[in-house]
Amino acid sequence: MKKLLVCLCLLLFLVACSNEEGTNSNKELFITKEFVEENAKVGLSYDEVREVFGKEVLADVVDHTETWLYDSAKHNKLEYNPSLEVVADEITSGKLDYQLYINFIDKKAIMYSYFYKGENGKTQQYVVTPDAEPFSFPASK
Repeated sequence: MKKLLVCLCLLLFLVACSNEEGTNSNKELFITKEFVEENAKVGLSYDEVREVFGKEVLADVVDHTETWLYDSAKHNKLEYNPSLEVVADEITSGKLDYQLYINFIDKKAIMYSYFYKGENGKTQQYVVTPDAEPFSFPASK
C-alpha cells in the first residue's frame, strides 16, 4: 500500500510538472524567415495557425480580410504602436526583428507576409500565397 501511495504521488508530481499542451499558443515564439518557409501553409485554420505560430499580437479586419499580426516586440522589449495597415519603421532601424501578417478568408489562411531586415539593411518581404511559389522582394514604403 505504501508503494502504491508513493507511485501515485510521483505520478501526480510528474503530471503537474509536465504542463505541456503541445502547441505554441502560450509560448513566446521567435519567428524567423526559415520558420515561416517551413510552416506557412495556405489553408490552415485559426486553430492550426495558433498551434504553429502561437497567439497573435493583434487581429482585426483590414480591407474586408481578417488579418493577424505577429512581431518580435516582446523579445526586443520594444513598445511601439502595432498596426495592421503599416509595416513598422522599427524593422529598418533594427529595433524590431520582424512582423508577420497572416490574412484569412473563410477562416482559412490565404496569405503570409513576413517583413524583416535584409542583408542590405532595408526591409524585405517574404510572401506565401496560393497563386505562386513563395518569394522575397524589397518592401516598399
